[in-house]
Amino acid sequence: MVYLDIILFINGAMDAFLLVFTAHLLRKKIQVRNLLGAVLLGELPIVFIIFGPSLVIAVSRILIPVGMVAVALKTKTIPDLAKGLLYFSLLASLSAGIYYALAGWLGLEGTGLALKDLWVLPVIALILTAGCQVWEKIQKTTLFLDNVCYEVELSFENGRQAQIKALLDTGNELRDPLTGTPVMVVEEKAVAQALPEEIQRFLLMPWRESANPWTYIWNSEDPCIQKMVFISARGINGQTWLPGIRLGSVKIRQGEKVWEHAVTAALVPHGLNSEGKFVALLHPEHIQMPVGKEEIA
Repeated sequence: MVYLDIILFINGAMDAFLLVFTAHLLRKKIQVRNLLGAVLLGELPIVFIIFGPSLVIAVSRILIPVGMVAVALKTKTIPDLAKGLLYFSLLASLSAGIYYALAGWLGLEGTGLALKDLWVLPVIALILTAGCQVWEKIQKTTLFLDNVCYEVELSFENGRQAQIKALLDTGNELRDPLTGTPVMVVEEKAVAQALPEEIQRFLLMPWRESANPWTYIWNSEDPCIQKMVFISARGINGQTWLPGIRLGSVKIRQGEKVWEHAVTAALVPHGLNSEGKFVALLHPEHIQMPVGKEEIA
């Protein structure tokens, strides 16, 4: 036999837990009197199940959660109420799923939360808190990348184009040794299909084995190769040479803003990001719109 007061207590404890955690996720302070009022409001469906008609039960299951969120969080606008209700509902579903998973794993008796099983609530809280922290970390990383990542369109002499994602690298101080143009570091494989055939053949030559790879450019009569440069850079294994391609104008976009810069693209054979979120590194001067030039439509 299960007594009504025990059912009301368990239901109230679960409602209080969900409301407090919802307030925590929404960065809202919840007052004790509002929490108690919302918990008491949440007890009504149980009373209706025992004493009320079926229509009242059905309506209460829809309206009571709305009232609970409104009272507990003191929401003043419909969007805030909708957001609070969404979080509350998702937490309720997640908590139920975690409980039944724990019940199956630990062999808890019964199909619902019993008084002796209330210790599960702190465990659920720890699991939800850990999940919340991981989610927030992912969101912060995504937000950071959105602020420092740019869409770049490279146009080559053969008419081909490459659309790539580039990260602003404040430590990038590389410049074209002849023109002083800021250098953008690009993964070779990210633009390989768009490179002119002359440059593709040049990259296959054994210039990496040469102490002075500039001779490969000076000895070439191909106009496309003569526009290339070698950029001295410090890598993991010490000083190295990066083949560079002078591009007259490169489109850089972030959101609705688009501008152009003269760029020397230095090709690297290795990946720049293990997750593939970007394949190029911009020079700080690349994100500065040229003075006296209007933004490209």
